[in-house]
Amino acid sequence: MRYTGLLILFALLLGTVTVRSEQKSTDFSGEWTLNKEKSDFGQRQDGKKRTPRSSSMIIEQDDKKLTVTMIRTDRDGKENKRKFKYSLEGKKTKNKTESGKQESTAKWLENGQVLEIVSTMDVKRGDMEFTMESVQTWSINEGQLVIDSVRYTPRGDMESRAVYDRKIASPVTK
Repeated sequence: MRYTGLLILFALLLGTVTVRSEQKSTDFSGEWTLNKEKSDFGQRQDGKKRTPRSSSMIIEQDDKKLTVTMIRTDRDGKENKRKFKYSLEGKKTKNKTESGKQESTAKWLENGQVLEIVSTMDVKRGDMEFTMESVQTWSINEGQLVIDSVRYTPRGDMESRAVYDRKIASPVTK
């Protein structure tokens, strides 16, 4: 009888304990196209505004990883694709870029609403070699993907904001 009473008391106490439900992290999956009007890439050394010709991304995401395929158009109109993979479990990842090798660590902030990617890259340009650090914060704001970046370089810090619109699949007509 005493044992049964203790079990009932334990069950009641257990029932009053609130278990924190895990909040779902932001899902960045989809196809995204750069919104040049809302983006700000700063100024070049000659004072002119930096603006990429064209840029889009295809993002695949699950609980463990984020895969980003960047698609850019060069001066000659040729499409250039680069793929980056990031661990969403806090593990360091390595990606190859046109300037060198990049090591990155991604972590969730603000209860999974913002993704921060901190990267270090050894850059080789001509006879110049240096290490560059960057911090990107990814978020969804009013249905748009916003990536704020700060790059720490020997020539000074460079900030930018890239805003992407989600590409909506066109309906199939019969």
